[in-house]
Amino acid sequence: MNNYVPFLKLKVNEIAALSVLAEDIKGAIVPFFDLAKKDEMTGDEFKVMVTKGAKSLTRHVADFPAFFLDNFDIDDTLAIDGEHNYAYVLTAFRGMNFIPVVGLDRVVGRNELVFTAKKNGLIKSDSIALRLLSDDFENFALVADDIAKLMKLGHGLFSRWILVLDNRVCADIAPLKRAASLANFLVESAKLMSFQAIIVTGSSLPPSIGDILKVLTEREHGRTELSVYRALNAQVGGLNLYCGDYTVVSPLYSDVELPVEILQNVMTPKVVYTYGDVHYMARGGAFKTHPRAHFQYNDICEQIIKKHFYRQSAFSFGDNFLWEKAQFVGKQVTPNSILKPTINTHITYMFRNFKV
Repeated sequence: MNNYVPFLKLKVNEIAALSVLAEDIKGAIVPFFDLAKKDEMTGDEFKVMVTKGAKSLTRHVADFPAFFLDNFDIDDTLAIDGEHNYAYVLTAFRGMNFIPVVGLDRVVGRNELVFTAKKNGLIKSDSIALRLLSDDFENFALVADDIAKLMKLGHGLFSRWILVLDNRVCADIAPLKRAASLANFLVESAKLMSFQAIIVTGSSLPPSIGDILKVLTEREHGRTELSVYRALNAQVGGLNLYCGDYTVVSPLYSDVELPVEILQNVMTPKVVYTYGDVHYMARGGAFKTHPRAHFQYNDICEQIIKKHFYRQSAFSFGDNFLWEKAQFVGKQVTPNSILKPTINTHITYMFRNFKV
């Protein structure tokens, strides 16, 4: 499937997951990055995050056609050197082929930063993304003027407008009803404006795994976002529609700073493996109290490679990682190191095997 867009946090393991994709996948997808939020982030911490992210993408995403870059999750009150934080982002990534993002829910002046940066030569891309949330696409008539104003500001600056319809966490929505709402929005908007591509994205994963999976259990968790996409595609199949998702990380995820001793008491290993229209999920017990501690990851990997849906080690970097850990090959697995392989195999699966 070559109309797939993975939505990722601008973090080390997410970027690393992209770097070990097969070369044909790297050349065919345009990943969407959200700057990762952190509780009580300071201006200096933000600068470090952005600078590291720019260097990492320069090093690891050079083989990709382009990438989207948004600060959606960052608090608008966080000013950097007296300016909105997205201004710092646009400057830090100047010269790279990133696609900037605007939206209707942004504070005054934030969207204008994009058009000014384009005029000043900080943005190379001729594409720009308009990201809308469920409140925005419920009724096109209510937002038509605001969208038209944005497109007028970008006239002569950007030649390609990409519409992102972001369902965020959508596990509890009715897929057919949401698809009908999206279809109506697209039909009405097409009468007045033109989007060269439309990305429909979302996730069925909540920020806390405990909301859907108890400790020491496994389950299959349905992916509502795929049902929405399929239903919409059936109604507006003639449009240039792309399927997006947040891989195996919730869009509402954020780093929480807790003392190590507390983390060890509450943290449990979990592994998410995507197949069909579900996430297979397995969760262990608390690292501190379970006799297998971090070796629970190896046990879960052994479970997965024995499942009928396991795609075998040659399928992707991630699948090979799971096979190796089932054999206790290499370093100890951690909550961070499991993300690179599981995101990698998810993206590979969505690109190669997912069927509309």
